Amino acid sequence: MIATADVVGHTNDAPHTCEDCGEMFETLTRLRLHDCPEDQEAIERERQKRDEEFDARIRRLMREEDSAVRRRVSDELTDALERAVDGDHAAVYQALAQYERHLSDEWDNYEEGEYWGFHRVFFGPAVDGLETAVLAEGWPYLLDVLEAYWPENSFDFDAYPEHEPFGSDETDDYEQFPHVSHVLTTVTGKQIVRTRRSDGIAAIPADVLEYQLRFHRHPGDESPWIDSMSYGWGIGHPDHSVRDNIETLVRGEYEIWAGAAVEHAMHADQHATAELLEDLFERDIVSDPALLLTSLGSIERGYYPDLSEHWDWETLYPEFDEAGFDWDPDVRERLRIVVEDCGLGQQLPDEWTFADIVM
Repeated sequence: MIATADVVGHTNDAPHTCEDCGEMFETLTRLRLHDCPEDQEAIERERQKRDEEFDARIRRLMREEDSAVRRRVSDELTDALERAVDGDHAAVYQALAQYERHLSDEWDNYEEGEYWGFHRVFFGPAVDGLETAVLAEGWPYLLDVLEAYWPENSFDFDAYPEHEPFGSDETDDYEQFPHVSHVLTTVTGKQIVRTRRSDGIAAIPADVLEYQLRFHRHPGDESPWIDSMSYGWGIGHPDHSVRDNIETLVRGEYEIWAGAAVEHAMHADQHATAELLEDLFERDIVSDPALLLTSLGSIERGYYPDLSEHWDWETLYPEFDEAGFDWDPDVRERLRIVVEDCGLGQQLPDEWTFADIVM
């Protein structure tokens, strides 16, 4: 007969093998507690399966929404969009008017309507149609369109220093902005970038910068709010002080919008933008340094600015290549001093780079 002690001793001494990964352990406790790669792979497979099922559900819902939109859309809109994309510049006005009418009707019937479906389905074609005309006709054509759909909001820069962060004074009513504003801010932003790169800052009409600026108060649709941040490309304009306005926005707790505009500005003129950041911190008006400086990390990591999906990133931002953004050494050093002096550097690794700056 084998003694109990012998059995116990034999059990304790024998190795224990994980049936999943084959690794051997001296004790059952170590076997139970080890990080089995098979378990991790099973967890990852399950997570991936859930993500795929969720994505499939979203795609199905979007297809259903697209079908509902196409059943409700008028021939006037689809025909005008087709003619606009084909180069009929006169049809652009009709297409925008029909798109605005459809979106307005869906907004008025929001609970039962397909507002965001119309918004998504015809966003791209409307951008293509308007942009085709703008590339052919230039700024006068676009300015005429912007005047027809100019936002009705107003704001008092003098009162901005009194704002509370994310308070009710931060935004305007949705109804103060035309529903096609997402199309107009996208095309305007892209044209600003093209013009600055090809003809210089003075060739950008000051009115289009004023137009983009109005959307820092947009309350709902992400597209005009995000694409209007291309306002930063106007830094250094002789007739519109982007620099002063960004300072006012920072004082007024609009640092998210201002920070994204600074990211655009860095692509336009890194020397002028570095000087702007230095002044903002020297004046001690920045409440959250990371909101303004996280753009340095995005640029260092080779990320394009946050924009809607209808931007030609590779064409409009060719400075991103295999070597990364071409920082001027003097600018890089000045900005490192800003990061250190504002205290953000204390939250970063010892050998930090801009890539370590995240929100």
